[in-house]
Amino acid sequence: MSLYRCSQIASAAVVFLLISCMGCSSKDPGPELTPTTGTVLLNEEPLVNADLYFVPLEGTPGVGGQARTKAAGEFEVTYSRGGAGLPAGTYRVAVSYRLMPDGTPVPEGDTTPPIESPARETLPRKYSDHDHSELKATVAPGKPIELKLNAKK
Repeated sequence: MSLYRCSQIASAAVVFLLISCMGCSSKDPGPELTPTTGTVLLNEEPLVNADLYFVPLEGTPGVGGQARTKAAGEFEVTYSRGGAGLPAGTYRVAVSYRLMPDGTPVPEGDTTPPIESPARETLPRKYSDHDHSELKATVAPGKPIELKLNAKK
């Protein structure tokens, strides 16, 4: 077989593979997200500028999400892979309220690792630790989440 004929066969094989794989790159849409909102109260008062982390528990699909409380302690969860809300299910919730040395909350969107930050956590570990928080929440359509924390100020 000639070199020219081999290159034609090789080119045809490459084109066939490319066409065959065009449908292979479709993005997995992931689990269906449920709009997830709620409020956080500390000693019966709204907790503003707290960061929330939702970690899925066994049987709950997805990778979790995060939120930041606004006025009146209200929050809306953003899925970790983009989108509003979380898949329905049960989550461990960590609530972190870190303050800078001047007493102001850590700025929203600050990605400084806690170990490198001058801010200190003000909530007990039972609320703020991602792996050991005692807080749990169930995400269900149309059901806002209410987290009630009690701690010394």
